[in-house]
Amino acid sequence: MNGIIRHKVQNLSTMSAVDAIIAASKNWGDGDTVILDYQALWTTWPDTTVSFAAALDYLQTVRGLKFLAEHLHSNQAKTWLQSPRSITDLSRDEYPTNVVWRYDSENDAQLLASAFMASLTDLVACESGVIDTLNWCIYEVLDNVFQHSHAERGFVMMQVHTGNRTCVLSVTDAGRGIHKAMVDAAHGSSVDPARVRTADSAISHALEQGVTSKGKNNQGNGLHGLRRAVEINGGQLTVRSGRGSWKYRDGNVTSRLDKDRPLLNASTSHSTTVDWRLNCAKPVSINDALGRPDQESAVLNTITTEDGYFRLDASELEAMVGSRQHGTEVRTRIRNYVSAGASQIVLDLGGIPLVSSSFADEVLGKLALEMGELEFRRTVFVDGASAVNRGLIERAIELRLKSGE
Repeated sequence: MNGIIRHKVQNLSTMSAVDAIIAASKNWGDGDTVILDYQALWTTWPDTTVSFAAALDYLQTVRGLKFLAEHLHSNQAKTWLQSPRSITDLSRDEYPTNVVWRYDSENDAQLLASAFMASLTDLVACESGVIDTLNWCIYEVLDNVFQHSHAERGFVMMQVHTGNRTCVLSVTDAGRGIHKAMVDAAHGSSVDPARVRTADSAISHALEQGVTSKGKNNQGNGLHGLRRAVEINGGQLTVRSGRGSWKYRDGNVTSRLDKDRPLLNASTSHSTTVDWRLNCAKPVSINDALGRPDQESAVLNTITTEDGYFRLDASELEAMVGSRQHGTEVRTRIRNYVSAGASQIVLDLGGIPLVSSSFADEVLGKLALEMGELEFRRTVFVDGASAVNRGLIERAIELRLKSGE
């Protein structure tokens, strides 16, 4: 007969909370019902939250455990840590931040990478290369779940901090882990068996250029490219897999082996969590990180027209032209396009009956002030605006430049 168990969840400020539930689960019977008491939970950081979600998913899927929530605060419930969302549920007017997402295919991974890139473009003013670097890194790490871990799905969470202009991303799975993947490397791979005797040394080896467990068909640039991008940007990177961990912070690398860390399954499920922070206020080039020739910006490819202009479509803007808050997002988006290399941006207002004065001021008035009127006139163009809307826009620009703030 299946039992009913209570487990008090520790605050998710450190990975010890994840280790605690994995250790406790060793004493639970398959099919038991576990009441999770979240009374002590008040922090949900991306790395701990996605790792916790992945552990619950494994215990439900593989061992048939049933989890019920108790005392879960509404703020933490909004992260969906106990029942991660699917990217197909993301609505058009919603940002994918502060939520645990589950992905089950490479297509899901691509959709998530695109959604994260779009949200960062709207929410944080980024210096050159940051958004393209995020786009490359997130897809590479998401795809590693299917390429290396043997896990059926992955979990990811993104947080954006507009105040200090940083972006934090964490990806995890309940797969075999880096150590086992390297030990079981395909014949002819670039893995050095002498470098993967422990979980921590295996992580360090996996972060080196050209090292891959997939043989000669893979370049081994995924984790190394992420590491180099973080180093160039001055960000942070932590990789935790099985009983090993590796961290880059403030220019220093540390690694650790914890022989007592509990595993979901010693044979098949060591789990891997990759957590990194990018400084959006500091330029970074993914081309430099990978040592490759310059390539076109992925963020600009989404708005490039056949005639070579960069156009923001009216259909995207229609729901935004009535408020100052949305105006801030559009202005941030335009600034990020300029940082990514757009020389001329066309703001298409065709078919929009009325643009609010607050929107015109927040987008075009403030852009003119920030860029300087001459540079603004050379860079940002309004197309399809009615005579009334054009008058509102010019008046907003005039007043903002006159105020000087």
